[in-house]
Amino acid sequence: MRRFSTFVVIFLAILALFPLYTRFKVMAAPVPPGVYLGGLELSALKEPDAIRQHLEPIYYETIALYFGDQRIPLRPEAVDFRIDVEQMVHEASQYLEGSEFIDIAVREAFGFPQRRRDIPVRFTLDVDKLRAELTQIAATYNTEPTPPRGFPPRPIWVAGMAATTEAPADYVGAYEEDWQWQLGEPGHTLDIEASIAPVVAAFTNNKERTAQLVLLETQPALPTTSDLAAILDSYTADFPGFAAIYLHDLTTDEETVVDPDVAFSGMSTMKIAISLAVMHKLDGGIQADDPVSAEVGQWLDYALGESNNHAANQLLRWLGNGDIGAGTRYLTAFMHELGFTSTYMQSGYDVDVSLPQIPTPGNQRDDWNTNPDSNIQSTPREMGQILSAIYRCMEGEGMLIERYPDTITSDECETILFYMTHDEFQELIWGGLPNKHDRWIVHKHGFAYESHSDVALIWGPTGPYVLSIFFYRSGWMDWATSNSRMQGISRGIWRFYEFQQQLLDEEPPVMPFLKPPPGYSKLKEYLPVVSSGGE
Repeated sequence: MRRFSTFVVIFLAILALFPLYTRFKVMAAPVPPGVYLGGLELSALKEPDAIRQHLEPIYYETIALYFGDQRIPLRPEAVDFRIDVEQMVHEASQYLEGSEFIDIAVREAFGFPQRRRDIPVRFTLDVDKLRAELTQIAATYNTEPTPPRGFPPRPIWVAGMAATTEAPADYVGAYEEDWQWQLGEPGHTLDIEASIAPVVAAFTNNKERTAQLVLLETQPALPTTSDLAAILDSYTADFPGFAAIYLHDLTTDEETVVDPDVAFSGMSTMKIAISLAVMHKLDGGIQADDPVSAEVGQWLDYALGESNNHAANQLLRWLGNGDIGAGTRYLTAFMHELGFTSTYMQSGYDVDVSLPQIPTPGNQRDDWNTNPDSNIQSTPREMGQILSAIYRCMEGEGMLIERYPDTITSDECETILFYMTHDEFQELIWGGLPNKHDRWIVHKHGFAYESHSDVALIWGPTGPYVLSIFFYRSGWMDWATSNSRMQGISRGIWRFYEFQQQLLDEEPPVMPFLKPPPGYSKLKEYLPVVSSGGE
């Protein structure tokens, strides 16, 4: 009897509430309280058209796409973007049935907060049109990496406590900035497929109607020898004469050149070639207890260390078995065997007679004429390549070892480089190196009335390289212009390799210490240098 009474009470309560439930269901349609359409609470709107009129102005606003910092507008109609209001309202109506609606009705009856229920934006969009829009954006805004840049030294004028790149009227003095190398800017390419999702998200967002496009970043390339050649060419463009540069990276075997195949007077730099010819003829190099090789060694020491012309002529006479002319022919033939067809000698040093010029590729050009000495000529490239061949030979490789395995040894090539450590003239290429007293370098410089030259083997930040620089100025090659510009070239190349080493974060090969030959006899106390281990 008690159970029956309880059932009757509940049944009568349901019958009493049913009209209220039915009335609330009608009032709640089509979007019940707590149901959000596209993030908006629209339960107060009872007509689908009213809901449409509220949603469309929001979702049909132009969105903003961002390619990096570039803002690009995109209209929804450009990709046929349409919101499906009917579908969204239909999905909202599911909450007018069953337990979900009972939960809504009870919360509404007792004043409890409604539990949020979201209906996402339903839409249609032409993906092919969207891809086409993104493709057009990519064509307009994609960028390639910019190349690295080099900045030569420039004067900074000082006036009082202020510094400016423009010379002030009452300046106190000036100094030069050092060379600087900088990487280029990265390139950016639009990832079209990956960008579709954020664009769609922007179309369906009622507040943040922006999309950051997905970009693929291409890192800028490391500076190359082509970049270096371009900046060296620019740096020497205003040289008051003619400047030629040959650079050989002995680690990568890359060459960097600025007009390197023009004939110049050979000057004292030709003594490198003479020394190589001597080692080709001398059996066994500078030996201990051998008077002949000991004397030859002293001539080499004087010729390469002190740039002594008399000693160089003695070497030529020895090459010619007592005849300097025969010695120059021996040297020239040997150079031509090696492929150095613009390098020759017709006489020794300090002669008054100018013989007719021998035609070579270097002196038959019609673009530049450096008024080279008709008796002794070479080019910056060939002089640099001769020194490179000597280094390769010291390492037991290269054309000298391959062509003359019985007459030229690695020890003999090291002997040439050792004697070059006695060139104590620390200007020109050497003077341009930062902290020059701590640098591994051997070099041979040369002077003529209208030309200056320097050919050096340097152990740089990434390994060894050969640098050959020749200058010409009609009438007179003045020292201040020559020295300052050659130092600038040398410093710029060092900074280039230093920059590469910092980017690659690799240690260079261990630099060698050049040892004297067994028959070496010290002529004097030479300046201690890194290349010979401080000896």
